[in-house]
Amino acid sequence: MLQETNKVVDFLESDYFKDSNVLNQYFHEDAIIHWRSSEAFYELDLKGFGELTTKMGKSFLNMTAEFHDVITTHHSVVTHFTYFVESIESEELHALAHFMAIWKLEDDKIIKAEIMSMPAEDEIEVKKQI
Repeated sequence: MLQETNKVVDFLESDYFKDSNVLNQYFHEDAIIHWRSSEAFYELDLKGFGELTTKMGKSFLNMTAEFHDVITTHHSVVTHFTYFVESIESEELHALAHFMAIWKLEDDKIIKAEIMSMPAEDEIEVKKQI
């Protein structure tokens, strides 16, 4: 299980957003990615995921994942993390988005991903209900 966890964490910390060829190290060629963002629902194959992430990453110099939770079960890894980016306009790291994802692995590669994301906001109202 540690190997599966490392595979997912290594992927999320890689420079895949700069070079979609990096995805081949981590994803099965028949991988399916379902991504629910605040903007849209994407159903992507590996090529489509590579095109989308490379397009999004063009304005980033660096992208760093801060993990809140990583849980591994039989052939699945669940992650909760925030991406921080350094952009062309600013060398300061800024929170980009918060993510929850389930990564299913087969033959030591990601075969399916279910991703949910929402933009990180500097000021967000915190509501507590007890």
